Amino acid sequence: MLSTAPKDRRLLVTLTNEPFQPVRLYYSIPDRASAIKSLRRLECTVNAPEEQCWHWLFEAEAAPLRFTGSYDDVPMERRPIILGRLRFPMAGSMTLQTNSIQRAIGAARFFAPHLGPESVLMRCRLVNRLFAAEEDQPDELMKTLDREVTVIDPREAEAAFTREFRDVRTKEDFERVASESLKRKLESKEDVPLVEDFRLAPEEETSDFGNLTMTLQLRLIRAMEHWRGNTELTLAALIVRTVKSGFPGGQIPEP
Repeated sequence: MLSTAPKDRRLLVTLTNEPFQPVRLYYSIPDRASAIKSLRRLECTVNAPEEQCWHWLFEAEAAPLRFTGSYDDVPMERRPIILGRLRFPMAGSMTLQTNSIQRAIGAARFFAPHLGPESVLMRCRLVNRLFAAEEDQPDELMKTLDREVTVIDPREAEAAFTREFRDVRTKEDFERVASESLKRKLESKEDVPLVEDFRLAPEEETSDFGNLTMTLQLRLIRAMEHWRGNTELTLAALIVRTVKSGFPGGQIPEP
């Protein structure tokens, strides 16, 4: 039985009713001019020079997107909602910053066909926790994306994998070593950092960003369980639980 969060805490949610959880996606792009040309073709993206970014709005081409709340649920006086902010921090790169997991997944799927195949989603950064409505203003909480960041180096994980499996010769050896490795991770209570920055694998990604969806939804579920009081749950334990449940098609339930 999970313990519950204190009754006086209210979960901070977006205007489309998803849990507030800062996310930033990092793209490799051919050049800034071509990316902006693509954005200018869309009615749902507008230049916001006062913020030195482009706003991605919940209207026009983006209106059919479905989050926890739909476009029709947004009161007229609150429209248009800013779903995300696109910036060009340096040559050959673009970032898309948003405030929920669902919006990040929606952004990856939405912009891929508009930006074209030469614009590639390379990295992701997110805050691995949820927030109470009383903690601070959302704009201030978005700044947590740049505080105490832990950058995950894929080379370290590859080196560790090589060390663990270097003597494996048979399928039985592989299964045994994999089981022992997972057991060590579960027993160590090793978990994701508060602010996690990690490389994606675009060469392995599916057309509907299924890998990104799984990666982010698992982290959202973990964050939701921690919000509810189950703070001992690690990402590794959640993955094991998910695999054992055998969700069809690799899909995991919404938190």
